[in-house]
Amino acid sequence: MMSDLEYITPEEARARLLVAYRRSGDGRFVETLQRPFLNPVEQRDANGKRKLHPLLLVGLVVMVLSAVAIAFFSLQK
Repeated sequence: MMSDLEYITPEEARARLLVAYRRSGDGRFVETLQRPFLNPVEQRDANGKRKLHPLLLVGLVVMVLSAVAIAFFSLQK
């Protein structure tokens, strides 16, 4: 049987979020800006380098292909 729901106060929620964000990185501003674009599952590879988010990579490829197509068709005589 499932247990009853446990409700927390906004202060408890705020405190839990602060703890979670405090644990999520080294706290540098650049790291905070990069966090949404990084791979949420595996943030570092075997060498310790950061991995980009797969959707960001797909978006960049689509943007480059569309720029090439626009340039090709606009420069064609």
